[in-house]
Parts: sequence; C-alpha cells; structure tokens
Amino acid sequence: MPQVGDVNYLKDATFMSLSSPPETDEAKHFVEAVIHHIKSHESRSRARKAEVERNFTTTVGLILGDLLLAHDQDHRMNGEKSNNGLSYRSLSSNSFSEANVGYVMFRDTVYALEELGFIVIYEGRNARPLDFDGGSKQTFHGGFATRFKPLPFLIKEAIKFGLVEGEFHKAFFTQMPTSVIEVRATKVAGEQRGKKMKYTPTYLSEKLVKDVTSINAFLSTFTFEGMIFAGLRRLFQEGDRDDFNFNLGGRLYCANGKGYLGMKSHERAKILINGEAVVEVDINASYLTILHALKNVPMPDREDVYDIDGFPRGVVKKWFTITMGSSKFQTRWLRGNIDEMKEDGVPYKPSMTVKAVEKVVLEHFPMMRDWPKQEVRWSNLMFIESEVIISTILELMSKYGVPSLPVHDCIIVRKSDQELGMRVLSEQFKKIVGIESRLKVKHHQ
Repeated sequence: MPQVGDVNYLKDATFMSLSSPPETDEAKHFVEAVIHHIKSHESRSRARKAEVERNFTTTVGLILGDLLLAHDQDHRMNGEKSNNGLSYRSLSSNSFSEANVGYVMFRDTVYALEELGFIVIYEGRNARPLDFDGGSKQTFHGGFATRFKPLPFLIKEAIKFGLVEGEFHKAFFTQMPTSVIEVRATKVAGEQRGKKMKYTPTYLSEKLVKDVTSINAFLSTFTFEGMIFAGLRRLFQEGDRDDFNFNLGGRLYCANGKGYLGMKSHERAKILINGEAVVEVDINASYLTILHALKNVPMPDREDVYDIDGFPRGVVKKWFTITMGSSKFQTRWLRGNIDEMKEDGVPYKPSMTVKAVEKVVLEHFPMMRDWPKQEVRWSNLMFIESEVIISTILELMSKYGVPSLPVHDCIIVRKSDQELGMRVLSEQFKKIVGIESRLKVKHHQ
C-alpha cells in the first residue's frame, strides 16, 4: 500500500460516478452478502425504515460497482500505466447534490466497508483525517479527493459468487446520465468555475438533450478498454448573459468526472474501442481558425500556424490558449503554465516571457491586436467549435454507425475509421464555420 505522499500511485484514480448498479443475479447476490456483513457488525437499536433500507441497498450496490469496475480496469491493463485499482470521490457534501446516493449514507457505507477489511480509504482534501491516539490517520493525502481501493478479501468474495475478475463490467452495467445539459453562470474572480444555474426547458434545449442522449445511448453499445464510458454531458457557459440562448460554451464533458478527458494524449492512445486501437483527429488551431472566419481574414498560408520563428510552437500555442481564454492580454504566464510546457517537452527558456511572445505573435497575427476590445469571446469560439464536433459525432453515428469520442477540438476514432473521421470532420467544419480546416492525426508509439 502507498505511503503518505505517494502521489504517483494515487493520482490516476477513476471517478466514482455511482451509476453502475448490479445487473446479473450473481452480482445481486454478492451485494446482498456484503450487506449482510455490514449489518452483522452494526450496533443499531432499530431496523431501517423500508425506504431507507431500499436506499441503503442501492448505495451499497453502486459503491461496489465502482470499486469493482476500477479494479477491473487495472486488471485489464496488464501492468500498463493505470488507475492502480483506485476510485475517487470527494467527501464534500456539496459533491453529492446530483449523485444517485446521499452523502451521509455514502460516507457511512464506505467507512463500514473499511472497518470490515473490504477496502482501504486514502483520505483526501475534502475529508478530515481521523485522529488515533493524538495522530492523524496515516492514509491522509491532502492533495487529492478521497481514494478507495478494494482489498483482496472483497475480490475473493465477488469471485465466490460467480463474478469473474477482469469481467466485473459484465455484471455491473454503467447507466448513462439522466441530466445531460448543464448551464453555468459567468465565472467571477476567485472562482474556479461559474455557479450552476437552473434553466427553463425550451424547444432548443430539448433538442440538445435529445442529441446528447442519443450519442450516449449509441456509444454505450461499444466496449472500451483503458477507460470507463459513463456518458457525456454538454456544458454551457455564461448563462447569466442577456444574449444567452444555449449559444455560449457548449463542449461535451465526461459525466464521470474528468474521465478519459483527464488523461494525457499519450494515455488516451491506449484506449481500445471494441478491441481496436484508436487515433485522435485534431483541428489545428481551432479557435484561431474560427476567429479568422468570423473576421473574414485569411489564415496564414503555412502548415502549422503556431510555427513562428524564434519560439517553440508549444510556447506560441500556450500564449494563444491563455489569451483566448481571457478578455485581456496576460502580463505573465499563469500558474502552472511553465511546468505544463516543460512536462510536454517544450524547450522553454526564461527569456520566453508572455510579453516577449505577445510582441512576436502580434506581428504575425495583427488581427489579434484588438482582442481585449472585440465582441467575440472564448465562449463564442467554444460554442462554434462544439457544434462542429457534435455534428461530426452525430453524422458518424447516424449515417455510418461509427463511434467517436469528443476531446474538445478533436475526436477519437478507431484506426480503421481514420479516413472517414477526417472527411466527416472536415465537411462539418466547412459547413458550420465556412472555411477549410487543417486536420492532423496524433500518432503515439
């Protein structure tokens, strides 16, 4: 087991979506047996009421489903970089506002499982470390949400009821999310993201719900290795703006936390769809291309628009990322930017300040000089980009029966579908944006 501070062991955990109930008779009998273990060690003065008992049974089943699916994923990776059989879930009560189980019952159940020796819990930043004899619990990790790992005792118990290690996903089926559209207000200073807003359903919003729901239903018919597909949600931004009409933001995100979108590109390259390897088809300089189209300004005639003499493309791309994600020019790199570039192998030097890069970029892209004053913002660009990606996914799905996964400005498709994916993505970009796109395929060894 990892020691306190063993970041590498803990960081790649799988989000507990609490959406994978037991479906087979074997799985249901296994859940019943674990419930019996929990009850036999309880010191309750009275039995649970019928409704509470049903919720308790549901909670145990959903927790066990996520624990076994995470173990399943680690088992199938055969030593490759994986989640180490770990699941994570914030122990903040706010994080359960839309969960399929309640905060208190979840918390009490996982601690009961730990006391029984079924799992080990690595307390995270949203949980207070337990105090034993004046010392903090030795599995407290302040930099993460709480992690959970099934112990051999639990796995053996599952096998005893006929479940197969490595095939637990055949007994616990992940349900797709029922809420697939989310709207958030404009982010204010100091907030990581805008507050979630309620919206009044309209004809347009119902169509958006239908599109995402159909995508989830279609993709759930495929098998995925190297990730767990728990459905997609479409997130709209700046819902408090007067001109909002489901036309700002709009990207697709994983319903189970960061999911595969939280992986590095080379990690996503290990994903298999129906046992087949995948590629990422990427729109080169997506935001910048869309902005040029909106302004009716031709794009520079070179293969890679980020390839500017004097600076590595990774530095130039990072400048565009932080600039077009804001309403002003930055005076310095944002926290973590330099580390991110170095981690990605970008040959960054201290002389490559934001202002130094800005000076050269504006010489090559004079259109960007009025960025802080123009009406087109990142949320407008993101919406248009999201429309391109979603229309591509729908076209591949409905016309060709081909699965594709969104990754912001690119799609993941099977290698055998690469040419088709590129053609459809190119067609949809031209149809929606009005100009040709530059596409590239990411290959990883």
